[in-house]
Amino acid sequence: MFDPEIPSRYIEAHYEPGDRLAVLLINRKTGVVKHEFGSAEFLASPRYQAHLRAANAHGADVYLSVNTLKPDARRRTKTDIAAIRHLYLDIDEGGPAALNKLLLDRDMPKPHSVLESSQGKYQVLWQVENFSAEHAETVVRGLARRFGADAAVWDTARVLRVPGFRNHKYETPHYVAEIPNSPPPYRLRPLDFPAFPDSTSQTAEPGNVASHRQAGYAHHSQSERDWAFANRALERGEDPAVIKQKIATFRHDKHNPVSYAERTVNKAQTARNRSPARPHRRPGNSQGPNF
Repeated sequence: MFDPEIPSRYIEAHYEPGDRLAVLLINRKTGVVKHEFGSAEFLASPRYQAHLRAANAHGADVYLSVNTLKPDARRRTKTDIAAIRHLYLDIDEGGPAALNKLLLDRDMPKPHSVLESSQGKYQVLWQVENFSAEHAETVVRGLARRFGADAAVWDTARVLRVPGFRNHKYETPHYVAEIPNSPPPYRLRPLDFPAFPDSTSQTAEPGNVASHRQAGYAHHSQSERDWAFANRALERGEDPAVIKQKIATFRHDKHNPVSYAERTVNKAQTARNRSPARPHRRPGNSQGPNF
């Protein structure tokens, strides 16, 4: 039976009461994307949790910022991050085997939370302190490479799912659940994690597309890289709906990520149909999509 206290307990365990956080609500049926902000104490309150349960019941997926925001923040960008509260991994491939590889690695500290976000997919979080944003991102990218986690999910302004709410991405009902774990009784510090070289130049975009920068995309806009990613994914035969989801998840900086992803992939499909011999190029100028 669903326990309505699960999300509150999770927030209270992972944040300080005064931490300013962002909640992201995405309704894939209506296309409505909404950010809401408040202290951890407020977000864990019965009144606000009732609001989230109602939104979730009407089709909205519920996400929470991994790290805390500045007191006056009304956006969720890297410049709005006040403190690093977590390192995290998003394990989309490999299922339980990939998770066990991580949990059994003797060089790795035990995580504070392991969430099954959907069947066989996991979000792993470590509570931390004394991390700069740059160091946190370097370690997350390194861990993603080492354990085969999603290479596109690494930035400090990320949001992740919250246990206790239904994941509406799939038709089969699935409530995000926290897997029993034996977490350390303290926040971890940089020396608790393996050291990784700074790999900013290898940063991955949606999916696993680190080759963007290596192939001459270093000075292109993010919209151009999204456009190139959509074309390559279509050429590989990926489901357009999956491509849209990847772009929407990555482009949380957009006012309406779902709508942006929809337009990007739809225009890429149209361009491919018009010019099948040149799937990576957009007709017209080389400045990328003008949305």
